[in-house]
Amino acid sequence: MTDTSQLWYSLNKDCSDILTQPPVELSLDSKERTNKFSDDIKALGEYFPQLTSLLVTDKNEQGLILEISLKEIFILCPRGRCRVDRYSQLQKYLKENYNTTLIIKSQKTKPNDHEEDNL
Repeated sequence: MTDTSQLWYSLNKDCSDILTQPPVELSLDSKERTNKFSDDIKALGEYFPQLTSLLVTDKNEQGLILEISLKEIFILCPRGRCRVDRYSQLQKYLKENYNTTLIIKSQKTKPNDHEEDNL
């Protein structure tokens, strides 16, 4: 046996026990840790305790409705820009996976009542 083949043999032999181990089962917690929304869900869970209890029980037949302002969610779950459309994928994820509706209220500039007087 050459030095190279002996090296490959010893490396493969050392790794053989890794390949024969069964895969690790994923729990709900580890599922959330690997999810791209895990930080957002964790922050929202601290803000909305009912969301945390829903994640633990994983049962939501009636549908949960969470309402938050754009400013508050931007602080909890920062995005590149403070816009409602930046959270559409998070809203979709919560709806599909937890039957939870996330309503984000934006404080858009409203017309001033006094402007009509100036016309």
